[in-house]
Amino acid sequence: MRDPSWRQNRRILLIDDNEAIHEDFRRILSRSAETSTLLTLESALFRDPPSRRDVRFELTCATQGAEGLERVKEALDHGAPYALVFVDVRMPPGWDGIETLSRIWKEDAAIQAVICSAYSDYSWEEISSRFGRTDNLLILAKPFDPNEVRQMAFALTEKWNQRRALSEANYKLSAQYTVTKILVESTTLPEGILALLGALGETLGFRFAALWLGDDESGALRCEHTWSAAPDDTAELEAATRGSRYARGAGLPGRALAQGEPSWFVDLGAEGDDDERAGAAQRAGLRFASELPIAVRADAQVAAVLELLDDAPRAPDPGLLDVLLAVAAKAGHFIGSKRVEAALRRSEANNRALLYAIPDTILRINAEGICLDFKASRESRLSLRAEDFLERHIADVFPARVAEQITELVARALADEATQVFEYQEQLRDGRHDYEVRIAGSDRAEAVVIVRDITERKRAEAETEARRAREEALRAQNEILAALSTPLIPIRDDIVVMPLVGALDAQRVRRVQETLVRGVAARRAHVAILDITGVPQIDGQCADELLRAAIAVRLLGSEVIITGLRPDVARTLVELGVDMSGIVTQSTLQNGIASAMESSRARGSGGRRRRARRRR
Repeated sequence: MRDPSWRQNRRILLIDDNEAIHEDFRRILSRSAETSTLLTLESALFRDPPSRRDVRFELTCATQGAEGLERVKEALDHGAPYALVFVDVRMPPGWDGIETLSRIWKEDAAIQAVICSAYSDYSWEEISSRFGRTDNLLILAKPFDPNEVRQMAFALTEKWNQRRALSEANYKLSAQYTVTKILVESTTLPEGILALLGALGETLGFRFAALWLGDDESGALRCEHTWSAAPDDTAELEAATRGSRYARGAGLPGRALAQGEPSWFVDLGAEGDDDERAGAAQRAGLRFASELPIAVRADAQVAAVLELLDDAPRAPDPGLLDVLLAVAAKAGHFIGSKRVEAALRRSEANNRALLYAIPDTILRINAEGICLDFKASRESRLSLRAEDFLERHIADVFPARVAEQITELVARALADEATQVFEYQEQLRDGRHDYEVRIAGSDRAEAVVIVRDITERKRAEAETEARRAREEALRAQNEILAALSTPLIPIRDDIVVMPLVGALDAQRVRRVQETLVRGVAARRAHVAILDITGVPQIDGQCADELLRAAIAVRLLGSEVIITGLRPDVARTLVELGVDMSGIVTQSTLQNGIASAMESSRARGSGGRRRRARRRR
C-alpha cells in the first residue's frame, strides 16, 4: 500500500462530449464563482463558522469515456489522483457514462462520482442495480443548477479528503500496532529487525528497507539486515548494502548518524554520492531515500539508522514522519533491550561455563537450610543428582554432624558476610574421604556452599611431610657422617690431629679445609697434624685444596704437619708439580706427633726467654 500524503485534494475530472458543458463547469468551479451559498453550505456541513477559505478546484476535461479512463490512470501513476469525477451518461459514439464509471472504479475505487443524467436516460433503480449499493455516487439531473454543482464539488471532494485522512490515520495506527506486536513477540534481535523492516515496507509502501547498526568499538555503521519488495530487482543493492560500512558523517546513513536528525526522501542522484550503493539503488529504480536515526542507549546517543528507499519522492508528511519517529523509538528500545539480553545471556553462559569448570560441588542454600540450586563436582556427577538436593533440607543430604555445622556456619556467614571454612571426613565405599567446606553469604537471604574433596590433597600433604621428615633425618645423618669423615682430634691444648681415611673428592677436601681452619682458630692450636695415611690416592685438585688448607692454617700463625705420605702419593704430587715448600712432612703419625710436641716445647721455651728478658 502506497503512503497517501495528499492534502485538500480538489482535483476534478469532467467527462462529457459537449465542449459547452466544459466551459460551464470551468465557470462554475472557478475561484470567482465562490459565493456565500457555498460558504453557508460548508458551515452547515462541517460546523465551522462561515469564512472565506480559499477553495481552489483543479478541473480536467475529457470528451469520451476512454479518454477519461486514461486521465485517471495517469493521475494515479503521478501520485495525484482525482477526488471527483463528473460523468455524462450519453457520450456517443464511445462508452456511455455507466460503462465509463464502472471501468474507472476498477482503477480507482476511492474516487467520488456524479452521474449527469436526464430523466429519460437511466432510472435510479437501473443505476443502483448496475453498481450496487455505493456511497461514492450521486446523480445530477439536467439541466444543471450552478449552486448545486458547486455544492457537490465541495462536499464530495471534502468527503474524499476526510476519507483519505481517516485511511491515513488507520494505516499509520495499524503500522504502529504491527511494529509494536512484532517487537514484543520477537525473541532475538535478528528476528525482530527482519520482521520490522518487512512490516514497514509492506504497510507503508516502501520498496527497500535497511537497518544500520553502530559498532560500539569503532562507531561506524554496518548493515546486516535488509528487506526488499522485489528481491530479484534489488539483489545488487542488497549485496552492496550488506558489504558496506560508513563512518560517522560518510554517506547518507553516516550523515544521519552525525546529525542525529531524520532526512526526508533525499534524491540519491542529486547527492553526488559515487559509492557502490547509490549506483546500485538507482539501477534498481530506487532514487529516493529517507534516513531516520535511532537512539538505542539510555543516554540517547544515536547508535542505529533506519533507511527507507522508494522509486518516487513523497511530499513531506508530518503524520507519516511522526509514525516513523515513533517506530524508530520503539526500534531503539527493542535493539537496546535485545543487546542487553544478549549480553546477559553471554554473561550467564560464561558464568555457567566457569561454574561447571570448577571441580567442586556447589550448593545455593537459603537461611532455612533449603537447597535452591545444585551443581555436582566433576568426579561425582554420575553419582550425585540435582533432584536429590533441590528443595531439600541439608540435613536430608549431609551427615547429621556435618549438616549441623553447615547450618551454624550459614547463619554466621549471612550475619557477618565473612567466609566460613571447616573440614570433615566421611567413610565411603572406596575408603575414607576428606572434605573442605567453604560458606559465603551472597546476600542476607542466601549462602553459597562449596564442598571440595581434598582427599588427594591431604594424602599429598602427608606424603610431603613424610618426605620432608625423611630428608631432614638423612641430612642429619649426612652431617654426622661428614663430621666423622673429617674428625679433628685434640692431643693437647695446642696440638690437633685430623686423620683422613678413604678416597678424597673435591667436596670432602673442602670440608677438610673448613673443619681444619675453624678448629685451629677455635682452639688456638699451635700445630695441626694432617694425617693422610689412609688416603689411597690424591689427584691434583685435591692436592691443591689440601695445600690451600695448610696455607690458611699458617696464616692463622699455626704450623701444619702432613703425615703418612706414602711413596706413591709423594710421586704423584711430584708429577703434578705440587709446591710443598713451607710444609713439614713426616712419614708416620707418631713422628708427626713427636715433631709437633717438640715444636710446641720450643715455642714455649722461646716464650719463657722473652718473658725473662722483659723482667730483666
